[in-house]
Amino acid sequence: MASRIPTSPSTAPVEATTDRRQDILNAALACAAEGGVDAVTIDGVRARCGASVGSIYHHFGNRDGIVAALFFEIFHDQSRSVQAQLDAAQGVETGVLALVTGYLDWVVAHPERARFMFQARSAVAAGPRTPDLAEAARRRNQALVAWFEPHRRSGALRDLPCELMPSLVMGPVQSYCRAWLSGNAAQGGLPSPTTYRAELADAAWRAVKA
Repeated sequence: MASRIPTSPSTAPVEATTDRRQDILNAALACAAEGGVDAVTIDGVRARCGASVGSIYHHFGNRDGIVAALFFEIFHDQSRSVQAQLDAAQGVETGVLALVTGYLDWVVAHPERARFMFQARSAVAAGPRTPDLAEAARRRNQALVAWFEPHRRSGALRDLPCELMPSLVMGPVQSYCRAWLSGNAAQGGLPSPTTYRAELADAAWRAVKA
């Protein structure tokens, strides 16, 4: 009889807890995809994933806690994805293009997650996790500023305040993606951002190159 590898008693409950938490977040995203952020309710989430009310409150405190937790999960996933594209880029122009296309490609690959992030940001900003949002945004912006600064000093980029660079580079692609996500393609909405992938990347580079 083959021996059975024992499950660590200290690991299994942690995994089960993690899975349940993720199930709740996945259910919340499904609710939002169907009816917007306002459709994320305790009853709606419970109906989709089968979690008990007690489990939901244990993990997130309340409905606003679910929204905030899902927002930050998506925010950090997007940040890691874009940063990975930037880290792999060789040279300043390639880096600027990587920032734009990395963001655009993530949005196109994850439209429901991106739409939720746009929709939920104001609610998170007005809630108890406002300091967390400010800190997350500060860290992401600080990483970009730190990347731009050596290139500005070398003369490869325009001699502008480095804190302005992320807005010049990312503003247009974020604006277009937000407009695309808010429309309905079946009713004559905007073309996919991939249609203008090259144009948006080129505009970003022209905005900051020396």
